[in-house]
Amino acid sequence: MTKSQVFFRIILKQVVKRIIPPIGNEVITLVKDTSLARVIAVPEIIKVAEDYSKNGAIWPLFYTGVFFLVFCGGLTLLFGYIEKKLDYYKG
Repeated sequence: MTKSQVFFRIILKQVVKRIIPPIGNEVITLVKDTSLARVIAVPEIIKVAEDYSKNGAIWPLFYTGVFFLVFCGGLTLLFGYIEKKLDYYKG
């Protein structure tokens, strides 16, 4: 096999299998860290929910929390599926 065939058929497949779990962790961490952006006053979903809740309604913060829970849960399931699909030991 040529060097490019070895790279694409053997090495790249092993690299992808090893890199998917850390990428999944980083993506979920980035999603969760967006809620910390309100500390530096970037107008985003948590900041907007806080602005609406100043009028006395707590529902915007509740819905924002549910959104983060569903979004992070979906990403967790997606990356779990990808990890299982690429697992070496498909027992």
